Amino acid sequence: MLAADHHASQDVAPVGLEHAEEALDIVEAAHLLDTDARPVEEDVAPLEDLAHGVLPSAPRAPLANFPIHRRRYLRRMNARPSTADVTSTRVLLIGDDELTDVTQRALQDAGATVRNLRDASDQAIRTALRHPVDTVVVISKDDHISLRNALVVEGVRPGIPLVVTVFDHDVALEVQRGVRNVRVMSMADIVVPTLAGPCLDERLLSVHRTSGGLRGVRDGADELQIGPIDAPARSRRARLAADIVATLRPHELSAKILLAGILGFVSVLVVDALATMIVLHESPIEAFYAATKTIVTVGPNHLVDEGPTWFKGFSAVMMIAALAFTALMTAGLVNRLIDRRLCAIFGRRCLPRSEHVVVVGLGQVGLRLCLLLRELGVPVVAIESNPDADYVARAKDYGIPVVIGRGSSGFLLRRISLYRARALAAVTSDEIENIAIVVAAHGEREQLRTLLRAGRGEVRNETRALLKLGVVRDVYRIGGTLLAAAALGSDACEAVLHEQTVYLVAADGRIQPFGAEAIAA
Repeated sequence: MLAADHHASQDVAPVGLEHAEEALDIVEAAHLLDTDARPVEEDVAPLEDLAHGVLPSAPRAPLANFPIHRRRYLRRMNARPSTADVTSTRVLLIGDDELTDVTQRALQDAGATVRNLRDASDQAIRTALRHPVDTVVVISKDDHISLRNALVVEGVRPGIPLVVTVFDHDVALEVQRGVRNVRVMSMADIVVPTLAGPCLDERLLSVHRTSGGLRGVRDGADELQIGPIDAPARSRRARLAADIVATLRPHELSAKILLAGILGFVSVLVVDALATMIVLHESPIEAFYAATKTIVTVGPNHLVDEGPTWFKGFSAVMMIAALAFTALMTAGLVNRLIDRRLCAIFGRRCLPRSEHVVVVGLGQVGLRLCLLLRELGVPVVAIESNPDADYVARAKDYGIPVVIGRGSSGFLLRRISLYRARALAAVTSDEIENIAIVVAAHGEREQLRTLLRAGRGEVRNETRALLKLGVVRDVYRIGGTLLAAAALGSDACEAVLHEQTVYLVAADGRIQPFGAEAIAA
């Protein structure tokens, strides 16, 4: 204990009087984080349990139960600075990826002091929190790592403001249950509205969710404006015609075999019944009954036995054809029962054939984009190259048709009727693959509206200089800026990138460019 005090005193000895408050924080941090100095009755979860994702089994002790030096320390360290003074905010950023780097740059641009902790071990987090920190931001592509790090931070500094990236809803609930002062944000939820807008209209920058429904963010005369979305609505007759066309043109081979068998069997039955009516002068009911009995081989048709010789031959051909179509229908039915059936023959998972949006890449962003487009009333189909991807099964549960294959394949794009599609969105995690997908799409249909997910600035700038790829969205900059704004105390729920400027959109519709002034407002 004395060694810890002596070490802390050596650290703060050269600090001037103007930094005495911060020096005192460091000294008290040494007391706080020394396990020998903790009172026995203190209810703080062990770091070993937190490291394994074990939530505290009992509520934490109130602040009044802590020793006076801990109470003074926690109040000072956990108090969020006023939004009018965001430049003094001290942020601990835990993460090691592209999104972390963009978030750090956005925080520094706003004037905050940022410390990036790339080694997210328990000891590293414990050591980092010994220094004055106002807010902690946890970024990870793995939801369970985000949960674990958030619990470790909460165990060391109870009540400190936390911003955590989590995609899965169940994991988000666990974070909110185990951490007091936390704001859970999903990278997919942040960037998907900016991707959905251009899929409807190139002039639409983003989709904004309000209590009254979904509205669009557009570039007005002097500023960005929020207004109704002018999505072309199809009449009931047009939707019915589109559904019929989609049903008659299934995508999967098993569905094609089953549909061919059904249509062939029905056609043979109708033709045989009509021939019986015309040649043998039977009533429609008698003719239908006789044709059905013969085709399903229940028994011979005595009417045919008394008819012309040529009609007997015709009836024999119909029975053979019916037998073949029955075998075809049975094979298709068995295949449908065995296959994964990612596309249905009819219903919500039926592959649309006109005015649909093709989403290539069924990850977190792709799945959320499909769901938002469907909420807007736009038919959608997803393409995924990996049949074992985690979100393929989820998409099926949500009723989204999924096609397995490479989005850069011209043959596949033709099979999903790209020539009649509304737009194509390439949103895989591989930017080079996204470029190949958009190029292939333009090769099939030059005037197709395309959307490209990008993240690294050099790729985005080079592709724009080479050819017109359509609408390009820098998802890292959009997501990183909104995470930075949340860490600085902003209540913005969405972010929009327009003309190299990121704008923050609040729940009440206020739109301001990102910066210290916008956050303070």
